[in-house]
Amino acid sequence: MNSVHGSNTARAEHRRVARSTTRPPGEALQVEAYAMTQAQVEYTHEAQGRVAVLRMVAPPVNAFSLALRRELLCALQRAGADPLVAVVILTGAGRGFSAGGDIREFGTPDAAAEPGLSSHIHVTIEKLGKPVIALAHGFAMGGGLETLLACHYRIAETDTRLALPEVSLGTLALSATQRLPRLLGILPALRLMVEGTQQTARDHACGPLFHQVVAVDCGLDAARRLATQILADPPAADALAQRLVRNHPWREADPECALTDAELWLALRQPNVVAQAAFQAIEAAVLSPCFDDGLATARRLYDALMADERIIRSRERFLASPAAR
Repeated sequence: MNSVHGSNTARAEHRRVARSTTRPPGEALQVEAYAMTQAQVEYTHEAQGRVAVLRMVAPPVNAFSLALRRELLCALQRAGADPLVAVVILTGAGRGFSAGGDIREFGTPDAAAEPGLSSHIHVTIEKLGKPVIALAHGFAMGGGLETLLACHYRIAETDTRLALPEVSLGTLALSATQRLPRLLGILPALRLMVEGTQQTARDHACGPLFHQVVAVDCGLDAARRLATQILADPPAADALAQRLVRNHPWREADPECALTDAELWLALRQPNVVAQAAFQAIEAAVLSPCFDDGLATARRLYDALMADERIIRSRERFLASPAAR
């Protein structure tokens, strides 16, 4: 059930990037920053150690650089290996959750280096065996939105901005091509990918994208309440797996018919090669026998776009423009 809640929690609680972390009265606290670098993951124990709060700290926008991907994977693995931890909350420090990939790494070996976002981080979340609550505020764009979609539960504050701006970079929101159509429907997902426009969590307050949409500054309280509920009534392994978007039923009764409608809509727009690739990736999601096969097709399309010389030149021009800053 989607809901909008209010409280008097101070804005600073999960906006700041300092290592000190606010906690409920009487709660024991452990905080570890995994690396003394600009990209860190704060690891906080709450609820007598049964809840691990992972807060990404990579100013200014928590972009998924190679450094942050490494730290996040390390933190997730630690939470998964800790027998006391039963629930994980994943959030971002500072201005927002994450703006996605680090554009400073585009065209460099770090962009393709392991761990990858869809190939390692999202897989680790899905196979953790413990509920992961994603908590978004400020913005969740590109890979940030994709990471939300990989989590079992999603909470967002009403003003959280959502977008898949990869179209501006001449590439695909790789795993979103497989997950987002299952949640939003095929045409709404395609439009978000092709048009690159921003929405807010408020726009999805009554939809399936988020389990809760809460008032500004109330996200951490909402995530803690949800964690408490899960601790009191933990889901069985099969029920937890069914919460993953990869196992979500299609929103349309006839996804192949909806795919045809989306293809007609796209044809009227005289789509470029990126828009065509986005459709082909969604088509693979619908027609492939399993989620991973569709994702593999999307990855091949992504790799082809990243290697296309015309798109590379266009991407370089965009990255040098004021719009990229």
